[in-house]
Amino acid sequence: MENIVSTVLGYIEALAANVSLEWFTFIGSFIEEVFAPIPSPFVLSLAGSITAAQNRALPYIFVVALIGATAKLLGGILVYVLADKTEDLIVGKFGKFFGIKHTDIEKLGKMFNKSKKDFVTLFALRSIPLVPSSPISAVTGLIKLNFRTFVVATFTGNIVRNLFFLYLGYTGLSASEDVASGIESMETVGKILFLGALGVGLFILWKKRQKGNIFDMANFSKDDKAKEAKDLLNYKEVSELPKEESDELPTLYIFRHGQTEDNANYIFSGWRDSPITETGKQQAEVLAEKLKDKKLDVLISSPQIRAVDTMKIAVSKNPTAKDLPIETDERIKERSYGDYQGKSKMEIQMEDPEKLQKIRRGYSEVPPNGESIGMVCKRVASFCEDIVKRMKEENINVAVSCHGNSMRGFREYFEHLAPEEVEKLETPLGQDYAAYVIR
Repeated sequence: MENIVSTVLGYIEALAANVSLEWFTFIGSFIEEVFAPIPSPFVLSLAGSITAAQNRALPYIFVVALIGATAKLLGGILVYVLADKTEDLIVGKFGKFFGIKHTDIEKLGKMFNKSKKDFVTLFALRSIPLVPSSPISAVTGLIKLNFRTFVVATFTGNIVRNLFFLYLGYTGLSASEDVASGIESMETVGKILFLGALGVGLFILWKKRQKGNIFDMANFSKDDKAKEAKDLLNYKEVSELPKEESDELPTLYIFRHGQTEDNANYIFSGWRDSPITETGKQQAEVLAEKLKDKKLDVLISSPQIRAVDTMKIAVSKNPTAKDLPIETDERIKERSYGDYQGKSKMEIQMEDPEKLQKIRRGYSEVPPNGESIGMVCKRVASFCEDIVKRMKEENINVAVSCHGNSMRGFREYFEHLAPEEVEKLETPLGQDYAAYVIR
């Protein structure tokens, strides 16, 4: 390695004698950023000496500093991208050994994308002459730090750093060489510490692997994005349910099941049978108060346990309906989320909110091996046609217990909603019902 470094330094010295100051600064700074073993003081302090030797005014070092900062930014971007791609490759092949995934690494970067403090921190690291530059670019690429923050902080911080070295070279102070030598030694120590910290970090990951996924969502519970994700997944903004009832004409009452364990833990349920929680039972009790005086002749539920149990509680206070048998129909069961069933909505929300929104609310979006909302609406429409016919023929009122996506199907059918309107519907868990008069 020592021979390689000597060769590169010899090339840069030769470059200084054969090209203009500006080109030397640009090419040398780029090489310095990409080729970590080159000491930071070398290129810029030499450029400062050349500036003085050419009898240029001291303020000209600002121009040279800008040229060097541009080159170091380009070199930093190259290191950033290479580190990002290398992380994909290494974690993809060896991540299981340490118990980590590519998305886990990127979560670290997202933790640092919250405020101006992150920019100030990176700017300071770039500005301080003692801090090695290339490892910073590598680390920010590994965790995929916000690219705009990386670019602005790298460019502005390097201007300050470059001015320091340029001034040393320009003034030709007797202490300059001693200062540069000291900085070079400190940089070397910094690079060794960086590699040591990386090794220790990997060892800690390997040890903690035995205790489960160290990147569990609990580790990020205080993160602003986690709080925001929970707010978005808690159904705070629900759609008002339409209520049209009649004492003379058949009326259809439809409601969604109460909260389930999967709902509470932000898990895609789909066709999984997740039981309702105590909160879900309380929500169904609220619904029971609203339905206790309704004339109900037939009870129909999705076959899934959460819908059946909600129906039992919802009619428990209705003297004429509480002992009625509960029919079930496959057509009004929840949407199948296919390969996403059992997976965490929180994790996807934290990693890619747009992806989660597309999966959950895209009318025509079909998860792998699952159903789209449109497919659910189609089977619910088939149920609606049959139940409407039956209600007219028998002049009966019907109560239906179903799911959030089945509710979308009912509302699309009875309210003639467009797909983009269906996508925006949010139905409360338990507690309330929609009612439609069948004419």
